[in-house]
Amino acid sequence: MKEHLKSLALIFLVGASLLQTGILWYSSPSYQEKRNVEDIPKIGHETFQKKGGYQLISPGEILVHREGKQRRILPGKEYWALTDQLHHARLEDIRSVEPSPAQWAGLMKDEPGLELRFHQDFPANVVNTFFSGNEEIEGLQYINRIWLFGEGDNNRVTIWLISDREQSVLEGTALIRDYTEWLDQTAGIDGELLHPVFPDGKSTLDKKSLRDGEIPYAFYLPKDSLPVNRLTFRLKKIDVNDMILILFRNPYNPKKTQVFDSTYIYMDSDSGRTLQHNEQNQTMVYNNPMNDTGGEASPGSDLATITTFMNRHNGWTGDFLLNRVEMDLNNGSNNYVFQLYLKGYPVYASAQHSGLDTIRLTARQGVSTYERSLHYFSPRPVREEKGRLPTQDEVLAALKSVGSDWSDLRSIHPGYQTALKGKKMELEPVWVVQFHNGKQGFLAATEGGRGAKWTGAEPNPS
Repeated sequence: MKEHLKSLALIFLVGASLLQTGILWYSSPSYQEKRNVEDIPKIGHETFQKKGGYQLISPGEILVHREGKQRRILPGKEYWALTDQLHHARLEDIRSVEPSPAQWAGLMKDEPGLELRFHQDFPANVVNTFFSGNEEIEGLQYINRIWLFGEGDNNRVTIWLISDREQSVLEGTALIRDYTEWLDQTAGIDGELLHPVFPDGKSTLDKKSLRDGEIPYAFYLPKDSLPVNRLTFRLKKIDVNDMILILFRNPYNPKKTQVFDSTYIYMDSDSGRTLQHNEQNQTMVYNNPMNDTGGEASPGSDLATITTFMNRHNGWTGDFLLNRVEMDLNNGSNNYVFQLYLKGYPVYASAQHSGLDTIRLTARQGVSTYERSLHYFSPRPVREEKGRLPTQDEVLAALKSVGSDWSDLRSIHPGYQTALKGKKMELEPVWVVQFHNGKQGFLAATEGGRGAKWTGAEPNPS
């Protein structure tokens, strides 16, 4: 009898154990839920994380206008402190205006202020996300400059939102904390003095030649040689298996298939996610079709999604700013292309290293496309050599020698151009020259002497 009871008890315990195991298994979180943020591989350094989407659309350069003199502020400590302040400005009373030639002349020559200059024409709804208020920017399709000036009551300043493309200006006001104090401090900012050059090649604005409603534009260059070091970096590489751990819900599920000699695709049949890896070029393209749905694209929510996604794995392997926005006509989503900045200068990679200087992301419900190089620059250069940017006169002479002049130009700003030297990447300081026809080239200082040499697309717009 006792043996019989023992057998029943044993059967009961085994059954209870199996039942408990089943309950635990059923109630346990999925693999994705169990993966903590700490378990996700970190690609870049946390110093490159962004506080919010507004930092990604900060301007490529800020010009400080004071007493008829100009200095350039590039991404760095002072730049980020200023953009944080400007982000909290709340735009008010936005309306269309037509500044007179006299107003433009006074603004560019005498009025102290800040000019935020984007290197591309940005959609107005993208620029809108730079500011924290709820006021919508309406009346312009594109914006490429923002000018702040005036010393109103309690740091209330005037803001002009400028579209050189549409030849239109919107005017508003904003309250910016400590604006006048900050502007006073700019007198002590280091940096070379810059001088305006207008499309007619003159250094002063000819008010009489301005047509009604015409918006003047100036290129700012140094009259003296501007010292900028030539940098050499080692390239680091992201392990594609780390990217698989980051991007797939179950990193052990994707099936690997070779599609070309050096290209493989990892596919998760359950979710439809794919990652295409080019081993030769060390580039990757990730797609998640489940996130490629939703309503009309909103830059504010898109950039917030991108910021969260990239911060989660320290995906910014350097300082990146938005370079351009491309609309996908098939589904109405926006493709955001971010450009690498080093030492405050945008980096432009050669064709054979395409992708080293940019990261492309698309977001709807979540990030649906993530395209980047798996190579990135080590945190510090292994070598710095003295270099320089050509002077204003050298730039003018070089443009004339290749059949172009100021009237052909859309913009000109400093940057770095890459060149592979052995297993290291050398960055040469250049003036980045963009033309009205969409072409782009570079002007670098010539070896051992004065002058500038041209590289890039043929500048002649005809």
